[in-house]
Amino acid sequence: MFDLTLLDFPRRLKENAHLLALLSHYAQLGSEDRTVWQDRLMQMEGIEAKQLTVLHGELIAFDWIEQNTGHAVGRPDGTLSGCYRVTQNGLREYRRIQGIEAVEEPETSEKSPPRIPRKKKEKNEAKVVAASEERTDSVA
Repeated sequence: MFDLTLLDFPRRLKENAHLLALLSHYAQLGSEDRTVWQDRLMQMEGIEAKQLTVLHGELIAFDWIEQNTGHAVGRPDGTLSGCYRVTQNGLREYRRIQGIEAVEEPETSEKSPPRIPRKKKEKNEAKVVAASEERTDSVA
């Protein structure tokens, strides 16, 4: 049977000091500007690398941090730069746990990559295509 307490995110955060410490790390880094991508925390006292990866996964699953998939850069020392940032939900939960009055951050619409405009068909070209489709239909 599935343990529903695993879905009680605030409780999970309170019960797991390492999870709270990891969220605190990213929340403190992102408190001034949440949109800046932060380096991945690679080591944490009392935690093996594999368990730290699991904790990062939990924070992503709870929507407390987001991952900059495909854009992180590995450094010679093994650090991944520009890898994670705290989400608004993560900041809200961190502040709630810390007893900090919630300050709602306005929704920021991140700029999406510029769209490549589609080539518009010329009117004559559209008429030719329509005419050729009509001929194909009448032949069949």
